[in-house]
Amino acid sequence: MTLTPARIVLFVLSLIATSPAATAQTFDDDPHNHIRTTDRRLLRLLRDGLRSSDTFRRLVNRLRRSDVVVFLECAGGERATGGRLTFISAVGGYRYVHVRVARLPSADVQIALIGHELRHAVEIADAPSVVDDSSLAREYERIGYLSPRLSPGVSFDSAAAVEAGYQVLSDLSGKGRGQLPIPNVQISTAGY
Repeated sequence: MTLTPARIVLFVLSLIATSPAATAQTFDDDPHNHIRTTDRRLLRLLRDGLRSSDTFRRLVNRLRRSDVVVFLECAGGERATGGRLTFISAVGGYRYVHVRVARLPSADVQIALIGHELRHAVEIADAPSVVDDSSLAREYERIGYLSPRLSPGVSFDSAAAVEAGYQVLSDLSGKGRGQLPIPNVQISTAGY
């Protein structure tokens, strides 16, 4: 076989596409990969949360028994402090959500923020009627409240998610209701 430039490029692209840095990974032995990320720091924080917080562990275990798959990433600039969950799709017997969390300097607060967003994913898991943005908005009109946000779109939160974040922080550090950014479930006004 002759190595042409096209074959070399194809080979390099296949190496990049299958490298661990570019492939969504699960942080535990979950066979269905209910929580996925490509960020190694988030993988470490997920493992730390699972090991150190009963609340975090309960949220993860609930998601493992559900049809919800969470894609988790860090996003936002230096001033970002919260998180948001966006519904992606319902297909093949699974419902997919995308969670973006700010990259925070405190590992405990970052894990608490992830716990807050995982609680939102559990709220979706507990509501089989949530299958798109519209049904997600209806569910949060029922169980949550409107939350002010600077970005476009309507934003909701829930008392259960806020409490979950504080409880994870308490589990990790004993600080209780310390300085925890209050993230929101983001419902985009644009259709997906």
